[in-house]
Amino acid sequence: MENIFKSGFVSIIGRPNVGKSTLLNHFTGQKIAITSGKPQTTRTNIKGIMTFPERGQIVFVDTPGLHKPHHLLGEHLVKRALQSLEGTDVILFLVDGTTEPGGGDRYIVENILASVSKPVFLLINKIDKVGKKDKGKYLEAYQALYPFQKVFSLSARHDKDFSEMLNAIISLLPQGAKFYEEDLVTDENLRDLAGELIREQLFRLLGEEVPHSCAVSVDSFKEKKVLTDIQATIYVERDSQKGIVIGKGGAKLREIGEKSRLEIEKLLEAKVFLALQVKLLKNWRKNIADLQRLGYKTD
Repeated sequence: MENIFKSGFVSIIGRPNVGKSTLLNHFTGQKIAITSGKPQTTRTNIKGIMTFPERGQIVFVDTPGLHKPHHLLGEHLVKRALQSLEGTDVILFLVDGTTEPGGGDRYIVENILASVSKPVFLLINKIDKVGKKDKGKYLEAYQALYPFQKVFSLSARHDKDFSEMLNAIISLLPQGAKFYEEDLVTDENLRDLAGELIREQLFRLLGEEVPHSCAVSVDSFKEKKVLTDIQATIYVERDSQKGIVIGKGGAKLREIGEKSRLEIEKLLEAKVFLALQVKLLKNWRKNIADLQRLGYKTD
């Protein structure tokens, strides 16, 4: 009997900072989504593609963390995350297994999952960090939230349960041809990925609040024979933040640039010249025109 090829979209949702981007990178085997220890690092829906020859193709969609928005940018992030569910075939609800369900988890279940008709898998992340007694209690509490089709406990940094989970996902996808070529792991363009890698370093090298007020615009991306020339601007909301990003004598900006360049070189597998500048764009997160200018669609 001829094999049936299946293909479909799988959205990864959850509250901020539960490990969605790390999980996506693990699925694809490449770094296509930026990560940091700070919440709300992800600002776009990023696709990661896994193709299993003769079996199927899974297009994962990493979404911004679902949260109560406090400005126009936050509203945009939540809207984009919800839009990813419209054409999805399976939903992966990722939670932090090191603690009991919180208000953010219940909000997602009551206001989002309660109105969907697609199969939902519960993925309990970081469960390897929990003692045996609490592990059972937390598993029971999360399972009681919703009639999940499947439940998997895992660590986004390890392979536990991944094969079983991927097989379960493929079994639920509709029959159909591949959406993307077999060797493709994302449909993101290199220019946008470079901008994200710069923004990742802002989250990793700056304080708690400043990175959330920063946006990155890649103004020029020129691939040459010897190296790729990239010119980018970091926008901040307040003049005081400009000094923080630049640092004393430009030291912080040089550090951001150097670490960003190394990550971009890994991505491109080529030498990179990266030039960064910092500009003030007051309250850009609250201004529709500024959001659109920076590439955030607000429709």
